[in-house]
Amino acid sequence: MSSHFSLKSLLFYGTAISSVVVLFKIVTAYGNTNLKANPPIDGYYPISSENLPDCLKSESLGLNLLQSGVYINGTLLSGDTHKKTTTSIENNPSLSGQFINREISLTGKVPWLTNCDESSKSGNHNLVKIQGIIQGDTIAGKISLNNIPGGEFTATKELQKEEETNKH
Repeated sequence: MSSHFSLKSLLFYGTAISSVVVLFKIVTAYGNTNLKANPPIDGYYPISSENLPDCLKSESLGLNLLQSGVYINGTLLSGDTHKKTTTSIENNPSLSGQFINREISLTGKVPWLTNCDESSKSGNHNLVKIQGIIQGDTIAGKISLNNIPGGEFTATKELQKEEETNKH
């Protein structure tokens, strides 16, 4: 009867297991030092600007952002809509884009912008493009509409009130 533990088998399996452990440690060390997740940016950002297109100046605007890793969805809201925010608005964002290296880029159609362009009268809602850089809780960027030159804006994240966060 031969032994199941020959020297060759033990050396082979020992080397294989050791190699896997060393490789795992190298990959883990690399990930811990070089791979960082984006900070969370979910929330409502009231937009302030002096040079938005005329059709947006009459509205108090806000950007509601939802984040999943590098992907973000958002909704451009008028100030009145934000006060009455419903789950349907949060569950059906009209803008989508990415958040990479502190830069956001969102594009989509905003149905409530009916006074900005002749195309909205024919049923084609305004195509909105938002690009910006996030620093802390502030976004500095540019809003563009399909045939209207864009305007620069800043938006600071609105902190949730204590009673909203403690709802049951």
